[in-house]
Amino acid sequence: MESIFDSVAFNSNLFFPRAEWLPPPAGAEDFMIPAAPGVEVHARRFGAPDARLSVLFFHGNGEIVSDYNELAEMLSALGAEWTVVDYRGYGKSGGEPTLRAILEDAHTVYRHLVEVGALKAPVCVMGRSLGSAPAIELCLHHPEINGLVIESGYADPVPLVERRGLRIGGTTPEEDALFNNSRKISGVRCPLLIMHGEDDFLISAEEARLNYRQAETGTKNLEILEGVGHNDMMMAPNHRYFTCLAEFFQTLV
Repeated sequence: MESIFDSVAFNSNLFFPRAEWLPPPAGAEDFMIPAAPGVEVHARRFGAPDARLSVLFFHGNGEIVSDYNELAEMLSALGAEWTVVDYRGYGKSGGEPTLRAILEDAHTVYRHLVEVGALKAPVCVMGRSLGSAPAIELCLHHPEINGLVIESGYADPVPLVERRGLRIGGTTPEEDALFNNSRKISGVRCPLLIMHGEDDFLISAEEARLNYRQAETGTKNLEILEGVGHNDMMMAPNHRYFTCLAEFFQTLV
């Protein structure tokens, strides 16, 4: 029997793809990575000459790689070079997005970037909102990854689609093992930073606290940022968003 997570109803309620694209700014490099027959996934690497680590970044729902063109300089100031990944159907990526596909594609993208030397150690994987799923997936299965950052991430994808009217009676243990972030994060062993807005009404800060409690890694930190919600994390008072990242990155290098 087909999993609800593979259904058109589930994925059409979860994903909001934007098939838009802007060319890379100076110093950035694009990758088109084969993900399935006839389907390529787009990633953009924002290089930084003085980078001390690489960040592989999975963006939020409704976002695309090109949205980060204007943020590249600010992010590079943290001492990292950033590679931002589009999901299927987003930006220049082909195909249609499903939750299963973005998890599978995360492995494909990571292996490709390692093979072509686009990720320099140490490597930190970061996932924002929807991107928390592929980020946790990678760190669960690739123990060589040095760090994980979850920004505004969810614990369980079911409430995200149920609030849009799709009712899901229940999930199986097998489905939870693959799709439930709060279950999977217990197997992550690298250092972990979870950041969430105190006023996030799309994904409650309680989901961040649940992920934090479930995490069993020896090094973990939870930062609930005051005065911000889901889409304005960078505006946290006293530059706290950036200082949290900078402090975490420093522990990795």
